[in-house]
Amino acid sequence: MADKDHDTAPAEAGVVAPPPPGERAAPDDIRQALCAVLDPEIGIDIVGLGLVYGVEIDEAGTATITMTLTTPFCPLGPYLETEVQNAVTPLPGITGARVDLVWDPPWDPRTMASEEARLELGIY
Repeated sequence: MADKDHDTAPAEAGVVAPPPPGERAAPDDIRQALCAVLDPEIGIDIVGLGLVYGVEIDEAGTATITMTLTTPFCPLGPYLETEVQNAVTPLPGITGARVDLVWDPPWDPRTMASEEARLELGIY
């Protein structure tokens, strides 16, 4: 009689089996984790600022975060990419994180930032 915890076939070397359904973070979980990533110049989280445009997770557990920066010339882009990866990779079933920086649509805090962020920025 097989132990039900061990009745799956061994994974091929170097291949990570996806976690069972329900044991992987969902895109909303990733967005929630990204609320901890602050833009260091502004002091507001990147989700509240409206910098995160999309989150996708592939079957292997790699999360792709499509986002922008406040300006294409932002010197803190590499720092924010690292912070995004650090916030996402500890989540259940996430095997890696990739940041896809895009510039279209251009970031506009008047329309993309949350109401709370707009108030903090003085945009009424």
